[in-house]
Amino acid sequence: MHIQFKTGFRRFITFILVTACLSPITLLRAETRTESNNLRILDLENSGDPIGKYVTEVLRLAIKKSSVNYVISKMPAVTTPQVRLIEEMSHNRGDLDVMWTMTSDERETQLLPIRIPIDKGLMGWRISFINAELRESMKAIKDIKQLAKFKAGQGYFWPDTTILRHNGLPVVTGTAAALPSMLQQRRFDYFPRSIIEIWNEQNNHPEYVREIDSNIVLHYPTALYFFVAPEQKKLADDIKRGLELAITDGSFEQLFNQYCKPFIVKANMKNRVILELKNPLIQQSKLPLQRPELWFDPT
Repeated sequence: MHIQFKTGFRRFITFILVTACLSPITLLRAETRTESNNLRILDLENSGDPIGKYVTEVLRLAIKKSSVNYVISKMPAVTTPQVRLIEEMSHNRGDLDVMWTMTSDERETQLLPIRIPIDKGLMGWRISFINAELRESMKAIKDIKQLAKFKAGQGYFWPDTTILRHNGLPVVTGTAAALPSMLQQRRFDYFPRSIIEIWNEQNNHPEYVREIDSNIVLHYPTALYFFVAPEQKKLADDIKRGLELAITDGSFEQLFNQYCKPFIVKANMKNRVILELKNPLIQQSKLPLQRPELWFDPT
């Protein structure tokens, strides 16, 4: 009995010492990870993101259909670069449980993708801001070779910069804040934006004298996915199951039309010249292209 008491006491003391050595941050992270039903996302609805509300509603719909009692908690939108947010989530750190971003081979090695394009591929459909004097020149463009005579403007580290250059299109880079004025100063000729971004940007910045080209749409295969930390497979499975059920019963399509159809109508896609681009950032075999119901089709 005496020996057993000493052994038990030593184990208790060891437990106390080990626990004391854990930092408050370590304990907080451990507690946070146990709150598996609390889904932290960035509050992009109030940050100027044109589809922040839509994507949040898609996540709500998936949760509802999954029948798992997840509760969405909105974290204040931050200026932290997306690459850092991805890095933190990839190591199960940071303040987010779910994020959405355009997929790539690199991102799919860092995070666990839920391979259902919540934008139905709209991020890959791009129309451009131009200066008025370029209007007639854009109407004459029928192929990539003709477009290559003009310079596009894009952000320094934007995926589109790589995609455009891969397809032989010259690109002038700048910061996101500087690009509109760079276009106005004729530093480049056209500024491609997704059809779910461009109208919001036009309305929010009337100070820039520019117009939206009505002739060309650039298209490359890509998808906006929900991503979670690599360890969160159950969460990924629950969200995917909810999305699949919403697709089957038509509620996903209804939500998509409610929020995204106005962009599609404004873009007048059927009357544009479609220039197809290759996307070197993602292997097409990884995209669910064999499921046409998941993708927007302008025809």
